[in-house]
Amino acid sequence: MSEYKGCRFPEGLFYDTEYHVWVKLEGEEASVGATDPAQAYAGEIIYIKVKDVGTRLERGSIAATVESAKYMGPMRSPLTGTITNVNEDVRSSPSLINQDPYASWVFKIKPEKLNEELSRLQDAKSASQKYKAIIDEWGVQCR
Repeated sequence: MSEYKGCRFPEGLFYDTEYHVWVKLEGEEASVGATDPAQAYAGEIIYIKVKDVGTRLERGSIAATVESAKYMGPMRSPLTGTITNVNEDVRSSPSLINQDPYASWVFKIKPEKLNEELSRLQDAKSASQKYKAIIDEWGVQCR
């Protein structure tokens, strides 16, 4: 696992450093959640509204809206596809994302252009290198 200023980047995930989400491939689906630096930057997440199951998303379109005491903004989809599942635990207790962002997936998607879009994502080592400047710019400490 790569780490910088307490922000973790577990191996086995893919990271979208533009949209600040992680992707875990699981058979025909991909789980998506907020990265450790993203949750630290947002602060305690108090509300999340996720698009419904069956919603088709293009890469970069808004999959969810996240609210905290100091942030309100979109969680964008790193992949084109259809939402197949929404994490009800996260929907009812959004601060789970703050407690463990990599265990608290937000939605699952069935990718349509996985081979093409996977090249835009980074592995843990590359993402941690890229995030160093972002973490410093944001002034966040994850743990």
